[in-house]
Amino acid sequence: MALALWSAGAGLAEARCTGIDLRDHLTESTRARLDQDLAKVPYAMGNHWIATKRGQRIDILGTQHSGDSRMWAQMRTIRPLIEQAEAVFLEVTEPQMAEADQDQEAFAQYFLLPPGKRLDRLLSAADWQTLSTRLADLGIEPASAALMQPWYLSDFLTGTDCRKRGFGSRQGLDDRIEATARDANVPTLGLEEPASGLAALAGMPMSEQLKMLMLDARSATRHEDLYVTLSEAYFDGRLTEGRIIMGWMMYRDLEVSRREVKRLLRSFDAHVLDQRNRAWAKRLAARKEDRLVVAVGAAHLAGKSGLLALLAQRGYTLTQGTP
Repeated sequence: MALALWSAGAGLAEARCTGIDLRDHLTESTRARLDQDLAKVPYAMGNHWIATKRGQRIDILGTQHSGDSRMWAQMRTIRPLIEQAEAVFLEVTEPQMAEADQDQEAFAQYFLLPPGKRLDRLLSAADWQTLSTRLADLGIEPASAALMQPWYLSDFLTGTDCRKRGFGSRQGLDDRIEATARDANVPTLGLEEPASGLAALAGMPMSEQLKMLMLDARSATRHEDLYVTLSEAYFDGRLTEGRIIMGWMMYRDLEVSRREVKRLLRSFDAHVLDQRNRAWAKRLAARKEDRLVVAVGAAHLAGKSGLLALLAQRGYTLTQGTP
């Protein structure tokens, strides 16, 4: 089943990316609104922040997990930070993932519905027909889809070939940072267990997973545009800008209130970002090394519940580093 779904997703990557940066197409009034919303988000700008407290320095790097040729330039700035660090923290390290791969059955609970649960029974007949038709276009058979967690099927519906842009695109920034630390003999540590991210996704309330799945199944949102916008915003050090636009654009073609869309996206962030940020901040605050490097997805940095704000609450002074 997993192989069939992987093959379906791999086929998407063979197409050509046609996404655009939506920031280049904003009206003057919409740009002004974006600037106003951006100003409300703490630590909204930059991919490199420095947290200091009583002689300790933590370089916090926001990363993009999928690769891009522009990461070569990023690494020229990051490499000296790694070489000076006593340890590098990533969300999860490569050895952790290799060990987890030895027991893949343990991960099934995050991708599969609990025993006795089936999507074709959780959804109305009309919704199941709509969903199974969309998934069939991706090569995913209804018999397999009926057993899958809604969040996982949503990932296929919103997938885009734009994740494979640029030279050396298979390596995300996290991978490059870990490889550089390994070459420099700097210890690498994981902020969480390999299953933590999956557990956060699977831990979203089933009712909300189902709502988002059906919105994804019905919507004609151009996810390639959202991906390119987020990626370009990231390399500009303005990922929050892209995330605000994503919130504006998701499901605009459907008869669903913007309040409900905002609520669903906020709930997603609360489970997938905020909960993990709190655990990470607690773990980092307990470290005694003088110099650390922390590399996590850039979406974890900004906001009132972002990693930076949580460290500030623990007494760290935050200053923006190099772009």
